[in-house]
Amino acid sequence: MGKKSILIVIFVVCLFAGAGTGYLLAIKKYQPVMENLEIQVSTLTNEVSELEQENTVQKNQTAFLRTERDTLGQKNSILKADLERSERQLISFENRIAGLQSDLSLSQGKLDKILGVTVTQHYGWAYQGWDWNWDLPISLALYFEYLQTERPSLGSTYVELAKDTTDDVYIDKMVEHINNAALQQGFSELQKLDFVIAFVQSLPYTSDDVTTGYDEYPRYPIQTLFDRGGDCEDTSILVAALLDRLGYDVALLLLRNDSHMAVGVSLSTAYGTHYLYEGKKYLYLETTGDGWQVGEFPPDIKDGRAEVYPLRN
Repeated sequence: MGKKSILIVIFVVCLFAGAGTGYLLAIKKYQPVMENLEIQVSTLTNEVSELEQENTVQKNQTAFLRTERDTLGQKNSILKADLERSERQLISFENRIAGLQSDLSLSQGKLDKILGVTVTQHYGWAYQGWDWNWDLPISLALYFEYLQTERPSLGSTYVELAKDTTDDVYIDKMVEHINNAALQQGFSELQKLDFVIAFVQSLPYTSDDVTTGYDEYPRYPIQTLFDRGGDCEDTSILVAALLDRLGYDVALLLLRNDSHMAVGVSLSTAYGTHYLYEGKKYLYLETTGDGWQVGEFPPDIKDGRAEVYPLRN
């Protein structure tokens, strides 16, 4: 080997020797830093991974909320439309209600005006050769009140119609007329009784199915006076009410098998067809037709048996 080659070898050896020493020094110096950096990188890597997972969850949640928002937005639009429609309908209903209330107020005013009317009914009949004419003012409101009153069933409950006190003021007016006429004409008790029967018998006979649409429609006394007529139970109830107020002991007579009603009056001064009830004699009074007097019995009544319902216990 020449001198030049030896120098090159020595140089190379020295170079590698110096490099190795430098590498070892560098390793020794930077190893801790590198380890720290590796730890930081690992930690950051884990944090990034966790954040990426959380980000994925957040993305999913955000997507869900966006979907919900869109859905709620659609629902909100529908609800807003429904609300607007309901508000329009409400305004329409309120306007209709206001209109109806106005109409109701007008109609009620008209009705009150009508019901405030007093109708004067005129009655004319003959008794003992004299013509009699009476007028009776009757409240239209009271008449309509009776139209709405429940009807009792057939039988003893008809007594309650004759004894009803709501129309007492009108019955009392009729009784006052009767007593004044009896006093002026000098009627006996029997004549006064016949006078009442003549008045009621003068009222036209009307069938319930024609005037009311019902097969049976018993009228209160004030209704018969207002209608100026009725059938057998109506006129019987009216006669019973008048005679009871005049102080007579009377009863309703129900001739069930003959589909008829009449009145019985307890008198010791008259004779004729009568019915016994608890030891008391009730003379027959026919309230329909003309000319029937106390104790006279219509021949067209075939059976004749009667149920007796006194107005006084």
